[in-house]
Amino acid sequence: RASTQQLSPHFCGRRPLMETSRVGTAGPRPHARLAHFSRALLSLGTDPGCEARRASSAASLQATRCASPEAAAALPVLGRATPEGTARFVAARRLGVAPKALGATCLQVAPVGFGCHRLEDTPEQINALQGAIRLGCNLIDVAPGYTDGAAERAVGCALRQLIAAGQLARDEVVVVTKVGNIVGSSLGLASAMRSADGIAKVRDDVWHCLEPAWIEQELTRSLDRLGLECVDCLLLHCPEFATRAPGVDMDEVYRRIRCAFSHLEEEVSRGRVARYGVTAAFYPLRSSDPEHLLLERVLEQLPSQGHHFQVIQFALNFAEPQPLWVGHTPRRLDGAALDPGLGVTSPPLLELARRHGLATLTNRPLDGLLRELRGVLRFASEVPMNGEMKEEDVDALEERLTALCGPSLGDPGEPVVQQLAAKTVKVLVSLAGVDCVLVGMRRPQHVIDVVRLLKQAPPLDDKIALDAVKSAHDAINMWFCMDD
Repeated sequence: RASTQQLSPHFCGRRPLMETSRVGTAGPRPHARLAHFSRALLSLGTDPGCEARRASSAASLQATRCASPEAAAALPVLGRATPEGTARFVAARRLGVAPKALGATCLQVAPVGFGCHRLEDTPEQINALQGAIRLGCNLIDVAPGYTDGAAERAVGCALRQLIAAGQLARDEVVVVTKVGNIVGSSLGLASAMRSADGIAKVRDDVWHCLEPAWIEQELTRSLDRLGLECVDCLLLHCPEFATRAPGVDMDEVYRRIRCAFSHLEEEVSRGRVARYGVTAAFYPLRSSDPEHLLLERVLEQLPSQGHHFQVIQFALNFAEPQPLWVGHTPRRLDGAALDPGLGVTSPPLLELARRHGLATLTNRPLDGLLRELRGVLRFASEVPMNGEMKEEDVDALEERLTALCGPSLGDPGEPVVQQLAAKTVKVLVSLAGVDCVLVGMRRPQHVIDVVRLLKQAPPLDDKIALDAVKSAHDAINMWFCMDD
């Protein structure tokens, strides 16, 4: 079984590669998988070789064309996502579900984004990312610590190739990266800083820092790996995680956030960041991992004379649906509201974000954490060895969802087809108030499964989607004898 630390998002989601218990997960050899993926792209309505070269792509690479191939590879792709570019993209590549406005940014995105948590810079995984973009995904979420920088390099490679081929323009795609968690080779870089002030040494292999000097350095490295002159959003990565280090309490966390926000406004002025936000726990995960941010208190840390804070990211899945209906207010270790009255009257996180015009990105759609259970609740038909749910559980959940949602999740007469992951994603992207669900699709088959259901099955009503989440959550609590 994986430990709580491995499963917690505070530890960058660093759980090990999961073995699965169902037969046949190894799949064909890489070159056969790539050929199959190309055929699947054609069947889903996208020809990767026949799109017209875009004028805006040419503008993005104008400086690159004037240089030698060696120098061109080192030059950043110019520009950033724009309302016009993203609207053009989603109009041309329909995923089968309506695109969504990204909060008050005026950007348009597909409701499924590409999560890069374990993405590596290999041909197969870069091909999966490019296929997802060709099929209609135009938001990419990455971080410096994901596979020790390889994920950012893979994103940069994928974007540069598509832009050079005229299959994508820089202004059509939203690139999100992060700063804060320090793992892998970044530990040595942090050790070399002149001052260790502001570095929270949680464990020997996991630190955290939001000091302006570190943000500037880390952002520079991210831009280099991505090959971009500007990221569309920079998120502070789990600020509350620093409380696991000695001498850091939540008051100190908010002080660090305030200091970071001030520096991020400078990065916006420099043109290296278009907007910024926070990815965090906004509700207690469990009594052993209770620290969480309060959105209203985060907003109090913003500069008084205008700001570019526009995005929040948080976990949302069948085991952790709190942002949909649980009041967002200070809570105890066990999750109960400190003020019971506010627990009833306070709006949930999604409603609060909507009131402030904030974009909402959700992560871990297929990996749920439930109270003190040590293992992960994996909402996919491939059952991990460290999972709490067994094959009969995931099949029962797929049958339940299909019965509730009808043709939107496939044939009700054949409710179990081992597509729980794709059905889960479709339910979550259909929820009102969720702008984009980040899905890890580093294998081409993952892309095919998710996109096929979105494109080929009827849309799902948001009220039915909410009922499906409630039903799935009730079933999970019943199976594991948990009181909500």
